[in-house]
Amino acid sequence: MKMRFIPTSVHAAVDHVVGPTLVAAPTVLRLGRTSPEGILAEAVGAVQAVYSNLTDYELSVKNVVPIKAHLALDAVGGATLALVPQLTGARQKGKKYWLPHLAIGVFEIGMAALTKTEPPEAKNGRRAQLAKLVTTAKGVKNTAQGAVKSIA
Repeated sequence: MKMRFIPTSVHAAVDHVVGPTLVAAPTVLRLGRTSPEGILAEAVGAVQAVYSNLTDYELSVKNVVPIKAHLALDAVGGATLALVPQLTGARQKGKKYWLPHLAIGVFEIGMAALTKTEPPEAKNGRRAQLAKLVTTAKGVKNTAQGAVKSIA
């Protein structure tokens, strides 16, 4: 059985949910915005949202960050989320101060370990798809213009 079975497209979709969720979590959980737990969740979520949109996978805005570097950043972010509340004494404050961090941190590490390291398409797959769409659109436009000229 292959260790890495999660497609990059699934990982990308999860990233685009988890990043904003982490940014919103301190407000939703009513954690102190200046507490280490609140600051940490917002910072990790914001950084993840940025590099997720720059990663070389299907749902990114720009393909700059290689998927392997992205997965390493996810693992580091997940470990940070899981460990910092434990190290800052948040455990004594109650479960809402450390359990969500631990759960999402472990989830992030797992996703990093189980996601495939190559997108299903070639590196220039998005460009090839766009070029095909543009070519098709130009063909449709030319056909439509020809039909209009023949009618007129």
